[in-house]
Amino acid sequence: DPVELKIVGRALIGRRPESTVGGHEASRIATGAPIPAGADTIVPIENCEVLGEVVRIVEPAPEGHHIRPMGEDVKTGDVLVETGKRLGAPELGLLANAGFPHPVVHPRPRVIVVSTGDELIPPTETPEFGQVRDSNAYTIFGAVREAGAIPVLAGIVKDDVDQLKETVLVHEIQADAFISSGGVSVGERDVVKAAFFRRGDLDFYKVAMQPGMPQSFGHIEGKPYWGLPGNPVSVFVSFEVFVRPALMKMLGRTQLGRPEIKARLTHEVRGPKGKLQFARVVVARGPDGWAATPTGARGSNLISTVSRANGLAMIPPGTETAAAGSEVRVMVFRSSED
Repeated sequence: DPVELKIVGRALIGRRPESTVGGHEASRIATGAPIPAGADTIVPIENCEVLGEVVRIVEPAPEGHHIRPMGEDVKTGDVLVETGKRLGAPELGLLANAGFPHPVVHPRPRVIVVSTGDELIPPTETPEFGQVRDSNAYTIFGAVREAGAIPVLAGIVKDDVDQLKETVLVHEIQADAFISSGGVSVGERDVVKAAFFRRGDLDFYKVAMQPGMPQSFGHIEGKPYWGLPGNPVSVFVSFEVFVRPALMKMLGRTQLGRPEIKARLTHEVRGPKGKLQFARVVVARGPDGWAATPTGARGSNLISTVSRANGLAMIPPGTETAAAGSEVRVMVFRSSED
């Protein structure tokens, strides 16, 4: 049966209610306004009949109806955001709601990107005989930015020891890290080796992986320096394997590696038996689980095979041929929708 209650006041948004609510009493209230003391439910206006200073309730309302209690979202003592988590829109909104619009965070490292090689020209120029457009700097630029750091293009450095030293030292004051591509393999014109090897700042390695066997790493004025190979696919794979986890650490992240899944190859993958092979694949979920489809040949110059992929299938050393249907681990570097 309808119930009639006396209207004793009102509650507006952003203000204290005009009165408390006692037995057989009610208060007008705006959406989002604080609940008057004594009230225990909200009845929508469409379920009421207002007769002057009396309101008739024509539909029953359970206790707590349309009331948002304190602590419903988070409670006192709850951790709002775990240490090491990247702050996205939801986290920023949550922290602001708790009174922390400017949380203390790890600064984004500034990474200086250098390309080395006499053959390199800017991407905007037309190559002449023997010249190659510099794509590696832009691959690294995009990878650094995707990781959350700040990339700075330092340009192309010819195979000149003094020019490389000058470029690095000029940018040292604004740098948190350096990445160069090219000049780390065995050869007569390995400019990175010549520039820094004698100083003892860098070490050079032959890693049992493909692509990306020649690598260098060290410190310049106390700041990390990665010297990556010159082939485009090698640059991308080397960044994912060695550089990105380190940048995640510099950013304060607790999850350093890419997510990995197990998938079955749709086609066989061949590679050197004694190396860990990273095969470019597209992974997709089917009725029988995840499937990994190679995106092309395994040449380390074929950057289009990376642009078509969303994962790197890891073929372990000792496996010269991974047969179609065999299960492999896949490092997923982006979603299939990207």
